[in-house]
Amino acid sequence: MSKVREKAPKSFQEFVELVEGLQVKANGPLWYRGCGKSRYELLPTLYRHEKRKKIEQLAELERQLITRFRQRSIPFHGRPLTDEWDTLFFMQHYGVPTRLLDWTENPFIGFYFAVMTAHFSRAKGSRGTEDLVFREDAAVWVFCPVEWNSHALKHQKFDRGILTPGDEALKGYRPLTEFSGMNAHPVALYGAHNSPRIVAQRGAFTIFGQDTRPMEIIHSAHGFPEHCLVKIKLSRQKLQKMRKCILRHGITESVVFPDLDGLAREIKRDFGFEG
Repeated sequence: MSKVREKAPKSFQEFVELVEGLQVKANGPLWYRGCGKSRYELLPTLYRHEKRKKIEQLAELERQLITRFRQRSIPFHGRPLTDEWDTLFFMQHYGVPTRLLDWTENPFIGFYFAVMTAHFSRAKGSRGTEDLVFREDAAVWVFCPVEWNSHALKHQKFDRGILTPGDEALKGYRPLTEFSGMNAHPVALYGAHNSPRIVAQRGAFTIFGQDTRPMEIIHSAHGFPEHCLVKIKLSRQKLQKMRKCILRHGITESVVFPDLDGLAREIKRDFGFEG
């Protein structure tokens, strides 16, 4: 079993060069996922339940969550949810646990989430300035969805790239179906762009199957192509400079979250209320 490859750029500029190099070699588009904690696993929220770990328990939990969301959410959205997939993407948007894992097609959005969600404390610098002190490294995962799907669905001779909810290959992954009929591996799909945030963040998804382990473990254990999942580790000592750099390039809260919540976050940070 081989571990996922890791890269460690020392600056935002090196990150951009690294991503460009990976894009040149990739067979298709690349997706990105930024994590404020480098040790954070590629696992959806439904599969992180503290007590329910068996696939049968998770199937029942998904049914309960979807039923409760449908029952209680009707007064709060302006249109009916068209089907199970629409419901699942809507639940994911509002943070209800699902089998979905968020990705972005934009490397700068992935970088933003990595450096801006990393936890820090404040300390006085040597020149009297205020420094941000980070206790953990962050990370950006780089993922090739086309090559991943080709390997994950090779028993079906699938070679069509990235899935959409209507595809026959996704039938077994549909919400409210029996988990016993699902494939083992996660697969990559485009979801419904049913919110301005998904559009702004160039959102995409992987949906998990019967294997409840993180994607990086599945990648190593089942012979996925080495280059279809790469971890870019961002050193905690570099995070303050990296944060300043991505913000200077115009990737800010109100861009990533194009609503009043995003604007409020940006104003709070600009006036020193962050953290």
